[in-house]
Amino acid sequence: MATEIKKGLKLVMAGGGTGGHLFPAIAIAGELKRRDPATEITFIGGRGGIEEKIVPKYGYRLLLLSVEGVKRKRGIGRARAVAKAAAATLGAAGMLRSLRPDGVIGSGSYSSAPVVAAARLLGIKTAILEQNALPGLTNRVLGKVVNRIYASFEEATAYFPDGRTTLAGNPVREEIVAEAAKKRKRGEKFSILVFGGSQGARAINAAFLDSAEYLTDIWGGLRVVHQTGVEGFEAVKASYGRKGLRVEALMFIDDMAKAYGSADLVVCRAGATTIAELAVMGLASILIPYPFAADDHQTVNARCLADRGAAVLMEQDRLTGSALAGVIRTLYGDRALLDSMGEKARSAGRPGAAGAIIDDFMKVISS
Repeated sequence: MATEIKKGLKLVMAGGGTGGHLFPAIAIAGELKRRDPATEITFIGGRGGIEEKIVPKYGYRLLLLSVEGVKRKRGIGRARAVAKAAAATLGAAGMLRSLRPDGVIGSGSYSSAPVVAAARLLGIKTAILEQNALPGLTNRVLGKVVNRIYASFEEATAYFPDGRTTLAGNPVREEIVAEAAKKRKRGEKFSILVFGGSQGARAINAAFLDSAEYLTDIWGGLRVVHQTGVEGFEAVKASYGRKGLRVEALMFIDDMAKAYGSADLVVCRAGATTIAELAVMGLASILIPYPFAADDHQTVNARCLADRGAAVLMEQDRLTGSALAGVIRTLYGDRALLDSMGEKARSAGRPGAAGAIIDDFMKVISS
């Protein structure tokens, strides 16, 4: 039974920068609003992040801080980032004094740190979401002081205190959970969804374009939806045109639930939120981890599905169009294998993660 939401609850969701850090927070906000529409939710993020575009579309209030990451910076760059973080923490404290929230949940990325730190100093109940199997620097630091850590992967729990860490799964937006509950019908064509995360990925764009050269004999039986990112859109669209291949090329996909719902196979990065969405949807995938992610955490994420037989992991430095086409061709020709991968992915899904986190954090707030 779901925990009752405190009347007049005010909650702050902190973080963003990328869809992987933002969408779990949106999933939690959506579940809170579903339980009690009167709940007051405010997002605090960083200037220049994806939250500036996405949060207003969901109807939530958004406040912004000027902050940048400290990791991998040296000298003047590091000093500037530290100074910005200090100023952002003071700014966040002012925002929180004005908002007077019952709790603050950090969804990861460096933009969450000043808000969670300020909340802790002000005595506000705090929690963080750790989406990755290998936690990043920000959450490893915040994990020492927050009231609760909600981990998505069992592998991540080893990095945090036992008594305050819960294996809850990665919250997935309600529209994706709803899409996953529908009975899937295969289309006439084998549908492939290609994307590199919320901002696209040059390497995936290039590899998939190259793979098309080896798939021309079956292209008539394929339906391809390719999210290129803003920067790669014109070049990718032109390249498909020169090859004479029909593709639905898009800069950004607003309705990912619909895109997932019509896909048979997904070719993508291995961000934690993407992994969670693929699992909830029960989709077979070809995962190409971003090799420059902090501590190579995307490869660790990808292995969590690949080791189950739910995905094929292809490392970027060994990625070729021919190799990618070979995997696509195999799955195109073996629907039993494709279905088996999808079911193994679904077995890793946690569609109730947002609700489980809310149930627990309400207890933290009332304690």
